[in-house]
Amino acid sequence: MFDSHFYERVTHRKLLLVMLGVALTAGVSVAAVAKDYKIAVTDIQGMDALISEWGPFKEALEKATGHSFEFFPVTSQTATAEALRSKKLDFAITGPAEYVAINKLTDADAMIGLARPDYYCGIVVKNADGINRVSDLKGKSVSFANPGSTSGHFCPMQVLMDHGIDPMKDIKVVHTKKNLQHAGLVRGDTAAIGVKVSSWIKYDRSKEANGNGDYKVLARSGDLPYDMMMGAGHLTTAERDEIKNAIVANEAMMVAGILAGLDDKGEMANDKYEGTRLLPVDDSDYDMVRDMYITAGLPEFGIQE
Repeated sequence: MFDSHFYERVTHRKLLLVMLGVALTAGVSVAAVAKDYKIAVTDIQGMDALISEWGPFKEALEKATGHSFEFFPVTSQTATAEALRSKKLDFAITGPAEYVAINKLTDADAMIGLARPDYYCGIVVKNADGINRVSDLKGKSVSFANPGSTSGHFCPMQVLMDHGIDPMKDIKVVHTKKNLQHAGLVRGDTAAIGVKVSSWIKYDRSKEANGNGDYKVLARSGDLPYDMMMGAGHLTTAERDEIKNAIVANEAMMVAGILAGLDDKGEMANDKYEGTRLLPVDDSDYDMVRDMYITAGLPEFGIQE
C-alpha cells in the first residue's frame, strides 16, 4: 500500500538536503584564522544521536563561520555547566529553563535564539468535570511533565500562580512523563494537566474520537522565551559576536541544517523547529523563566536583587 505520509517525509527531507547543499556550495565568508570549537546539545544523549540529529547543522555552522566544530556529548545540565566552567566546552544549544540553571552556575551567556512557533503552555481540563476557572483547581491534583521542563513544568506552574493559585501550596503536584499525562487526565487520576499546548493537540487530543469537544484549555501563557545557543564565558566578546553574526547572516542555511537532522527511526528529528527564526537574544530575555523558578520553589535560580 502506498504510504503518502512516508512519501511526504522523504520528499521534505530531500528538499531540505538540496537547500542545505546549495547553501554549502555558495560563497560564505571564511574567518581569517580558523579555530576549533566544541559544541553540545543538552537534550541529546550520545554521539551517534548528536551526529544524526544535529550533524547537518554543525556542517552548516562550519561553512558559515569558517571554523571547526566538534560535538561534545553531555548527560545533564550539571555536566554542561561543568564543561563550560572548565573550558572543555565552548557552545551549547539548550532550552530556556536549562539555560537559566546553567547561566547561574557559569558565566556563559545567551547568543542566538531558536524561535519556535506556538511555543506556549496551558492548563487542560475535561469539560465533563465542570472546572471553569483556575480557582476551581484548588485542592485538586494537577499533572506536570518531568521536573525541569520549561513548557511542561515551570510554565504551567507560573500560569497557575498568575491566576491566584500557588502551585506549591494550593494544589497537589504530580510529575508524570509527558506522554502519559493525557491518559491520566482521561482516567481521572488528575483534574488537570500542564502541557505545551501545541504538542498536546498534536499527539493527544487529535487522537481522541471526540477530542475537540471533550477538553478545554483553561488558561494559557504567552509565548515562551526561545531555545538558544549559548557561548562560554572564556570566549571573547569578539568571538561570540563573530559566530552570532555569521549565523544570522546565513539563517536559511542554518535552519535547513537543523531541519535536515534525522532521529533513530529515520524521521525528522527537529520538526519542532519548523518555521523557526534564528534571532539574537540577551540574558534578560530569560528573566520570566527566572520568575518561574521562584514560583516552582527554586528561588536560588531567580533574579537576584
